[in-house]
Amino acid sequence: MHSSEQWPAPVGALAAHLADRGEQIAEVRQVSERRGSRAWKVATTGNAYALKANTEEDYEGRDQRAELKREEGVIAELGRLGAVPVGYLVGAGECESGRWLAVTWAPGGPMWHALSLARTDDTPYTRHLLLACARSMAAAAASMHRAGWVHADIQPTNTLVTRDGSATLIDYALACGPVADGLPDLETGRTPYRGALTHTTAPEIAAAVLGTVDTVHIAPTAAADVWALGASLFWCWTGHRPVPYQEPEGPREGKLRDIAEGHTLDFATVRPWPFPGFEEIVAGCLHPDPDKRPASADLITAIERAGR
Repeated sequence: MHSSEQWPAPVGALAAHLADRGEQIAEVRQVSERRGSRAWKVATTGNAYALKANTEEDYEGRDQRAELKREEGVIAELGRLGAVPVGYLVGAGECESGRWLAVTWAPGGPMWHALSLARTDDTPYTRHLLLACARSMAAAAASMHRAGWVHADIQPTNTLVTRDGSATLIDYALACGPVADGLPDLETGRTPYRGALTHTTAPEIAAAVLGTVDTVHIAPTAAADVWALGASLFWCWTGHRPVPYQEPEGPREGKLRDIAEGHTLDFATVRPWPFPGFEEIVAGCLHPDPDKRPASADLITAIERAGR
């Protein structure tokens, strides 16, 4: 897609925004369309951006336009707090088809594919890859947690990993922050949080979802982020989701019951090769008691120690 006449409305809106900054679009590539939103990679001669916009139809009754407006505010606040890189939020606004949101393009590929080699080969490179990925994920989470925020949707799809193992968390649509006087009110009218991806939902969140009606907002926690981080590492290294579901192809409710029980697969039965230090770190993240999981900041130290 090279001609501006072929651009969808959100791309055209971003093009106008970039033009005001002295940039011209050189290439546009749509990368996804799911759950009520579309995404593109938009490149100029010197930079690349991720552009997200709502689809023409809402997903499961959700107001994607309002969600994008909230995500813009969340990223702006995280930027103010130094919890995301400076300049991460590029622009946002309205267009003919709804709303658009653009951020700096993150390098790397989806975590599942980036760690695929580690599922077969035990080499110094794959050990470094796993530890570097874990450390940078923990560092990104810790930056949010120090600011009183939680990502609330850490999962392989929302983690981009480079060849050297550097990981970037993306997608702040479900992020939750403190509600207090003097802080931006980003929670009014938001879609109630009911957990994110099932397989990375912490046991205490799963139990809360099962014990409340769909309209109740469940406040995610830093400890739940840590569980999701560990679940993502477990899944992408072993090739197995961390919880032994009684009905793997059954409904979400059944999986949440299994998760709420707090049991996870034994590393010894699913690991591709032994890596004791890494296994201990991931097992700690997956502790069923949130109070006994390591804080994200402490994880960084533990991961660095495992790499020595």
